[in-house]
Amino acid sequence: MGILVEVLESNFCPKCAVVKERVLKVAEELNAEVKLLDPIKDTDRIVELGLLTSPAVVINGKIKFAGVVPSEEEIKRAIREELP
Repeated sequence: MGILVEVLESNFCPKCAVVKERVLKVAEELNAEVKLLDPIKDTDRIVELGLLTSPAVVINGKIKFAGVVPSEEEIKRAIREELP
């Protein structure tokens, strides 16, 4: 099974842009799939995950970061935790 990283972000959130950029970079390095969650279009998934704030990073269905801007190293560590 691969790694799926979901990022809750919105266009008007400056922190979200930083998190999205970092996740995309790290995911490419670690060969993980990234799905961007839109707060308008993906409300069902956001509610299902129980996300209440952005930015948020969810890895294989587990909320790893919410409302914070993790470093690239923190994101790498969180992805590696989910490797089989």
